[in-house]
Formats: sequence, C-alpha cells, structure tokens
Amino acid sequence: MTSLMSGLRQLMKWLGPLRLMLLLGALALLVLRPAPATPPVHAGWDMIPTLILPALMPLVFMVLLLDAIMGAVLLSSRPGERRRYQTVVGVDLAMTLLLGLWWWPYFGAVFP
Repeated sequence: MTSLMSGLRQLMKWLGPLRLMLLLGALALLVLRPAPATPPVHAGWDMIPTLILPALMPLVFMVLLLDAIMGAVLLSSRPGERRRYQTVVGVDLAMTLLLGLWWWPYFGAVFP
C-alpha cells in the first residue's frame, strides 16, 4: 500500500500542478460526455454538458497533444530526466486516446 502511495505521489510530482489540472479537466470531460444525438439545451445547467463541454473537448484534446510534444522536446533536451518525460508523454497520449475514443460516438452523431 505504501509503495502504491509513494508511486502515486511521485507521478503527481513528475506531472506538476498544471498537468494535473489538465488531466482532471480531461477526466471531467470523460465523465460528463452527453449521450450521442442529445439535442443542445440553450439555457440553464443543462447547457454545460450539451453545449460547453462539446466545445471544450477539442481544445483539451489539442492541449494534451501539445503537452505531449513539449514533453518529447524536453525528453530530448534533458537526458537526466528521461524517465519523467517518458511518463509525461505516455500519460498525455493515453488520455488523448481515451478522450478521442470516448467522444467519437458523440461527434459522429453530430457530424454524420
């Protein structure tokens, strides 16, 4: 149990606060995705999952890809921190893949 906690603590340290916030935002996009073919709601709290989150998803997707590119650049320029940036790139690309696959049915219904 302690090795799991220390590994999680090390991962959080390697990712840093900005990447953690980005990953939490991506997780929120995964959890709050509307069902495919859901009609948009233009008022009230239902506007968040039907209008705002579908607009934010491509932005978060692209920021994750840009962060992976920056991690690869830092990976090549800082050989002493190779393991850290390999982890960063892996986490970014895994979350990007997960977001793309999870939202694919929604955007497939919106843009047939």
